[in-house]
Amino acid sequence: MAKNILISGANFINKGAQAMLFVTVDEIKKRMPGSNIYFASMGDADMEGYAFHDVFASDDAKAIALDRNRITVRYIRFLKDFVKMLIGRKDNLFRSDELVKLMPSIDLIIDISGYNLGSKWSVQIQESYLDNLRLAKKYDIPIVLMPQSFGPFDYEADQFFLKDEIANLLPYAKKIYAREKEGYQMLKDEFHLRNTELSSDLVLQNKGIDLKNIFSEPRQFVVPEIKSNAAAIVPNRQCFKHGNENDILSIYKRIIEALLDKGKEVYILAHSSDDLDSCKDIFALCKSEHLHLLKNDFSCLEYDELVKRFDFIVCSRYHGAVHAYRNCVPCILLGWAVKYEELAQLFEQRKYSFDLTSEDLDISKITDAIETMCMNGRKESRIIQDKLESIRKENCFDFLSKGSVFS
Repeated sequence: MAKNILISGANFINKGAQAMLFVTVDEIKKRMPGSNIYFASMGDADMEGYAFHDVFASDDAKAIALDRNRITVRYIRFLKDFVKMLIGRKDNLFRSDELVKLMPSIDLIIDISGYNLGSKWSVQIQESYLDNLRLAKKYDIPIVLMPQSFGPFDYEADQFFLKDEIANLLPYAKKIYAREKEGYQMLKDEFHLRNTELSSDLVLQNKGIDLKNIFSEPRQFVVPEIKSNAAAIVPNRQCFKHGNENDILSIYKRIIEALLDKGKEVYILAHSSDDLDSCKDIFALCKSEHLHLLKNDFSCLEYDELVKRFDFIVCSRYHGAVHAYRNCVPCILLGWAVKYEELAQLFEQRKYSFDLTSEDLDISKITDAIETMCMNGRKESRIIQDKLESIRKENCFDFLSKGSVFS
């Protein structure tokens, strides 16, 4: 009998989230052909030509499905969408009840949030995440939290209530896969969970997406030509939020100069459309015929193909680096959270990982890493390939084949 599966935590704006969505759909269809797959969307995705469905699952739609001030929320949601329709903006008029109608027929929820639970995030973001668990619990649906980051849980006094909510809800999950050792240990220490396992990122574990599982009709992909002897810079606007903007721009200027001094063709590109303004700011730092700005809004599949064309990348997007590593392309990681350090460590690349927001960051260490990478890039690629083969010996989606999650 075909199963109805809901994927929460995905979107099309962040290409990491899009990649995790496509991989999840692909892995489900390979193991459970004929399944009806829905993803909880904000209603901003054009689903024409896709081989799976979306269901409108805004915070308001979740509140309605949870019977939380249902009449009031419906009324306010209708007014908002009606105004959007009148002024010509995209609206989701009459979609607020989609989720409440769908939930009784769902057999499994798979959450693929990358990083939404921890004291670095707002109460609203965390409550929206916990609502996925509340929905599962209310409708008696099994839920699995796929590899993602957790913590820290250092809440201020006015947010301490979140720890009680987390302690109440996380044990309900059939399985929680923590992506980093630090997050795994925090879940164990803080909440004494028995349903938690350590697992690498699900995009890394996937050996290749069957496009027929994603698209109902052929798609054209646009991947620009890249000159030889090239390196890419892939920024992340989150770094500018968590660090000093002027200091970070100064670091990028030194990085560009170091790459150009090594004779590299340097390409600046966005892994997420949110990062394009940051790309433009970084591009404006230097003038050179060997410095290029790519303004494309790449899909995760286009990015996956594009990254193969670089000798290495200087990357601040987690899944920007994941796609590089899955194609055995070395990275110099400029992160802002422990997930970057652990990702680098997983591929024996710790010496190329730096905290871009640290007050103690020494730019000379980054430029030294660039020089080392220019000399040893091929060697690092072989190391990455060996580690990737080891990672792919197991797959976090194998629980679907066992079927015990539905019992």
